[in-house]
Amino acid sequence: MSVDESDIARRLRRALSLAGRAVTLFAERGYIDQEVVDNSFRPDKPIAEAAMLLYAASPLRDRPELAEGIDALARTLVPLARSKRVMLSMCLHPSLCVELAVPHVLLSRLGFKHEPFDDLLQLCLHSQGSGGHERTPFASLEVSWVRELWNDITPETAWQAELQQSVLNRPIDMLGGLKEDAYALTHLVMYCTDFGFRARCLPRPEGVVLAEARSYLARCLDEEDYDLAAEVLMIWPQLNAPWCASSSFAFSVLASVEDQVGVLPSVRTKPSRLKSLEGEDKTRYAFATAYHTALVMGLLCAVSLRKGAPPARPAGTTVEKGLIDQLLSFIEADRGHWQPVFANLQESERLTLAPLLFDLALAQTFRRRDYHQANRLLELAAEGGMARSPLAVQASEMLGRLAAFAEAIAL
Repeated sequence: MSVDESDIARRLRRALSLAGRAVTLFAERGYIDQEVVDNSFRPDKPIAEAAMLLYAASPLRDRPELAEGIDALARTLVPLARSKRVMLSMCLHPSLCVELAVPHVLLSRLGFKHEPFDDLLQLCLHSQGSGGHERTPFASLEVSWVRELWNDITPETAWQAELQQSVLNRPIDMLGGLKEDAYALTHLVMYCTDFGFRARCLPRPEGVVLAEARSYLARCLDEEDYDLAAEVLMIWPQLNAPWCASSSFAFSVLASVEDQVGVLPSVRTKPSRLKSLEGEDKTRYAFATAYHTALVMGLLCAVSLRKGAPPARPAGTTVEKGLIDQLLSFIEADRGHWQPVFANLQESERLTLAPLLFDLALAQTFRRRDYHQANRLLELAAEGGMARSPLAVQASEMLGRLAAFAEAIAL
């Protein structure tokens, strides 16, 4: 399938509506999941995420089909961002005041000012304990991003120093690493580029970052993790980079799944549990586990639409059909929503996706711990000129480590 501007606008309009409903549902007490603690969150989380969606989409207000949704979400967020609960939390926890102020700062940038809140935030920031919270590099850069927007300054030197210490300056472990590492990477790009509103020097060449993003997309598609896939895809428009065949195809996969389900599904939503619930409990569980993925899809659409260059159908360098057939022979035939979308492509389009198919096959062989097949794949990649894929390099290194391990235990 292909997407165009009107299709992306339709998806963004739906995300804006879902954001408003989610914020209204969880604004007072958030969500507590007694069975899966990781599903729980405070009210501040959906409010901040909805404010980010509003911020990213705000320049599109001149589009008639989006104006109403943008205005409605703004009206919903304004009182919630400056509620008594938020202000009291800032007073009690000055070391977290910047995180709590994210919706306020973003709304202020959009023209919804509130001086009493600004005064209270300033007072909290000048408290002795305001700097007493230890943050990871990407969380620290989120604070830098928020303070930049609030004070309308651009301290480039501080950014470069912190970016040098972040995963944006180092390859993430694509085969054995934690998903938190990938989220750190995608969030760093969001804050570093201000959701694509500004250009900033990356600590590594842009092409290297995009190559790693393309490889990581394979893992997302294989695991059907569409939340993370959408965040990875945002890297292209945020860096103002042309869509490649792999990223264009992945966008089409997400759009196809969204159309089938009605909302881009989350790995957190368990159909069996959803079926067992009724009434308000069912509604709250469905929204609590799915709203974030829907909002990330909205962010992807907003940033893509702002750039005026929606993903095209896969195009680029092609390979021989025989290589595609060989790569497909390594891939599980019944796994992944991407497969029907791939099957519906024209043959010329499928021939541009050899790098993605190779990474998909490699991700699957390592997930199955089929290292013999992985080695065969790497040999095939060398013949096809794909052996320098970031995922291929890490796969080759892992096979080397496993060989060394086998030798060590044989002694």
